[in-house]
Amino acid sequence: MSRARAITCVLAAAAALVTAGRADTPDRSGGIGRDPDWRTYVDPDRGTAVEYPAGIFSAQAGAPERGSGQEFRTPDGRARLIVYTLPNEERRSPRSYLRRHLLLAPGALEYTRVTGHFFAISGVRGDDVFYSRCNFPDRRRGDMRCIFLQYPERETKAWDTIVTRISLSLRGESISAGMASSERSRIGRHSRRR
Repeated sequence: MSRARAITCVLAAAAALVTAGRADTPDRSGGIGRDPDWRTYVDPDRGTAVEYPAGIFSAQAGAPERGSGQEFRTPDGRARLIVYTLPNEERRSPRSYLRRHLLLAPGALEYTRVTGHFFAISGVRGDDVFYSRCNFPDRRRGDMRCIFLQYPERETKAWDTIVTRISLSLRGESISAGMASSERSRIGRHSRRR
């Protein structure tokens, strides 16, 4: 009986240590495990549209530094999403745009994909992963539709699916269509009353 009691005490102590260790460790998922509440943001000025997890990026942080759009952040500010539109005034291709405007040495990038219609790049700066994608207009006339994401590197696996969905949903929508839409499905779009 005393042996069983000793084993129970050892197991209880081990469980207490594990629980205490978890309490001191920051949340590694960054709230990613909660309902992502996917919505569509549409830039009301330029029509850039993207699906994003509003349950994760629940804080609007204002307009981007360049172009038209919106910045979203996690409530604790450690991850951010910027959706923005830039005019392609120089009529550059994705490759020539990167050559001219990339502020990092190409060797600093861990992922680069460049096609005739978009570029996507990713790398690590400090403790954060960044991911950027810009879709280019046909015949290089019109707007570039872009996203920029930044999140803690230690959470990379948790973010992979989210980043992929956001990236693949990036597109342009006609802002003259004037479609009425619900708040749940569209953010940033002005609804018309009929």
